Order: sequence, then structure tokens, then C-alpha cells
Amino acid sequence: MLRSLILLPLLVLASTVQAAEQTVTLTVENMTCALCPVTVRTAMEDVPGVKDVRVDFESKTAVVVFDDLEASVEDIAEASRLAGYPAAPEE
Repeated sequence: MLRSLILLPLLVLASTVQAAEQTVTLTVENMTCALCPVTVRTAMEDVPGVKDVRVDFESKTAVVVFDDLEASVEDIAEASRLAGYPAAPEE
């Protein structure tokens, strides 16, 4: 019984600390040439926790897979904005 009382809080803590991989689609402004997606992708990939970035020039979007314990949608959008390409979650 005592062992259960000690282990239970540890199990609860471990389950709340696990990272969740998230995927978000962002609309990206100011992409006007074929090199723009490269700059956007590079800026977003530099955010710690970002796992994958796929930028589509035609649709002006970026699909980003990230670890939500290390990065947030706001962090990723800010990195793109600082590179000259404001980004926001697709509605």
C-alpha cells in the first residue's frame, strides 16, 4: 500500500510531462518568389522543437510539426515574421 502511495504521484507527474507532437498550418504573407519558401522554412526550422516544415508557395502556407513542450505556434509565427514573412494560423 505504501509503495502505491509513493508511485502514484510519480506516474501522474510523468503523464503530464510527456510532449505532444502538434501540427499546425500557417498562412504566410509576402512570399513573392521561388526563394521565399526557403527563407520561411529555414526560419521556422530554427525554432527549438520544430520537427518538420513544409512550405507551399502556391497556397502561401506552411505546415509545421512541432513538440509543444519546446515550441508554440506563436514562437513559429514570430520566427517567420522576423524573417520578413508574417504568419498566422490558418482559419
